[in-house]
Amino acid sequence: MRSLLCAWLVLSAFATLSAAEPATVEASRKLFGRDNLVAWCIVPFDVKNRGPEERAAMLRRLGFTHFAYDWRAEHVPTFDAELDALEKNGVELTAFWFPGALNKDAQAILDVLERHKVHTQLWVTMGDPAPTAKDEAEKVAAGVRALRPIADAAAKIGCTVALYNHGGWFGEPENEIAIIKQLDRPNVGIVYNLHHGHTHLDRFPALLKTMMPYLLALNLNGMVTDGDQHGQKIVPLGQGPLDLALLKTIRDSGYRGPIGILGHTQEDAEARLHDNLDGLDWLVPQLDGRAPGPKPKPRTTTGLVPTQAANAPAESWIVAGRPEYRTLPLTVECRVKLDGKESYNILVASDTKASGAHWELFSMVGTGALSVYLPGMEPDHVRSDVDVCDGTWHGLTMQYEPRRVRLYRDGKLIADQPVTPQSNVSLAGDLAIGGLVEGGFGCRGTIASVRLSRGVREVESTRPEGLRADGTTIGLWVLGSKGQPSEDRSTLHNTAQPRR
Repeated sequence: MRSLLCAWLVLSAFATLSAAEPATVEASRKLFGRDNLVAWCIVPFDVKNRGPEERAAMLRRLGFTHFAYDWRAEHVPTFDAELDALEKNGVELTAFWFPGALNKDAQAILDVLERHKVHTQLWVTMGDPAPTAKDEAEKVAAGVRALRPIADAAAKIGCTVALYNHGGWFGEPENEIAIIKQLDRPNVGIVYNLHHGHTHLDRFPALLKTMMPYLLALNLNGMVTDGDQHGQKIVPLGQGPLDLALLKTIRDSGYRGPIGILGHTQEDAEARLHDNLDGLDWLVPQLDGRAPGPKPKPRTTTGLVPTQAANAPAESWIVAGRPEYRTLPLTVECRVKLDGKESYNILVASDTKASGAHWELFSMVGTGALSVYLPGMEPDHVRSDVDVCDGTWHGLTMQYEPRRVRLYRDGKLIADQPVTPQSNVSLAGDLAIGGLVEGGFGCRGTIASVRLSRGVREVESTRPEGLRADGTTIGLWVLGSKGQPSEDRSTLHNTAQPRR
């Protein structure tokens, strides 16, 4: 992959050195101009927690006339207010994040769009639609069955559906195209996301050509080779070494649809969007053969770490999965010292993200806030506003009940969120400590011990050595020497094996 990518980068960079034709300059101006840009991932990803009016005013200040709306359960009551504020500020609703089934929230979205007579794209993702099927045709057919009612409901109110790559089987564009062809609905296409496309980089030019007949939107991101594998997944535009070549490929492909500009950090969404706009303004003249000005200095976290640190393997362990780890209620505790928030720190994760039973305890990039991701629940994230990445020891706890999640730091409650189970398919996998089961993000810092317990247990000592096994313990690992297995001190005796 690296040799192909290097050759592509050299050729692309050489091509930008010569003076551009007037038609090419005009194509760059139109494609990457402000009136073609769509702000994306800025509703739940905003430390200022702006409401509809504040958000629409912010978009207007930055020069955005298009917006893709992502949301969480707490935003459902403000759907009407969101659309009212956008109209007032002259911002088009270009896309709406949409569930993978026609559930209550999906119907609320369809209703509000119909009331406001808004025709937009519905961005839909899902996990593997048939995780136990070995035949690709079964998976495609399952995807068609899930998406047909969504496509038909969207068509009734004049909306399109865009399949959103988010990793896994469904995140492969060839699989999305197979679903679209079999679905045979004229209002269904693809929205492609670079931040979920690191594994596609070596074949991106050919892949883009394949997607072109179906491509409804394309979302940019600062890109680093294998960035998703060492904490450099979300990077401002202009800071990634691959950005110029990728923008040239996109422009030269003939694509002229909407271009998404990403937020996707728990920082000030306005500052993050501004960083991406600055990076884009720095890159676009270079596409046309002009010399670059000074490289922008981001206001927000770059997501980049020094090369030596980025390439250094993070310590993590894998434990064979068990039904007990995904049976609720469940208490997860760990004693940690986290040193940085330049990337996500994954503390403990059960199953892969493709599973509806997946849970992962982690700290947010940029803020270090303790959070949990639960794709089988609504909302799918529970977030605190408390930084746990301050270089000191903390006791962190998640109490996970069938309809409620609580987070604690050092015995103090810092998040308490009701959740509602969704009809997502459970796919059994392993347990990971210090990383994801499927790899990717790791943990920069020290995890001294982890305990999993059956039921909701009282939050205990904050001392790293304070965890003990008892009758409710279904896993206890005291993580000592690097690169060494850690014995499970519970009665399950499920050893954690080191993984690099």
